[in-house]
Amino acid sequence: MNIQITSDNVEISQSMKTLAQEKIERILQHLKGIPEDLKDIRIVLNKAPDETYESKVEVAISGKIYFADQLDHTLESSLIKAIEEIDRQLEKDRGIIEKDWEEQRQAKFVSEEDLSNETIQD
Repeated sequence: MNIQITSDNVEISQSMKTLAQEKIERILQHLKGIPEDLKDIRIVLNKAPDETYESKVEVAISGKIYFADQLDHTLESSLIKAIEEIDRQLEKDRGIIEKDWEEQRQAKFVSEEDLSNETIQD
């Protein structure tokens, strides 16, 4: 899985990366059964001009994108709010995500009947 933590106007310190990685654990709980190569997370942490902070979180799962953008007076609280928004979106779509993944997984399997029909025709 690719987790990208960036900023447009602030240098990202190690403590900011650690904070983002700790908070993203909440989202990762929803994505346990999905293969690593089908998951991407992007976090953008910025300082806004009015002494606030903006956190943008984008989660891509098998091509479907979940996005949240939050402003608050501290970087941590804006990040927490954005993570909570993504968490709500994932919770709402949990059945769809699991169903889509299960359908993709099952499509890779070939039934014994299909195999026997194929060998008979050859």
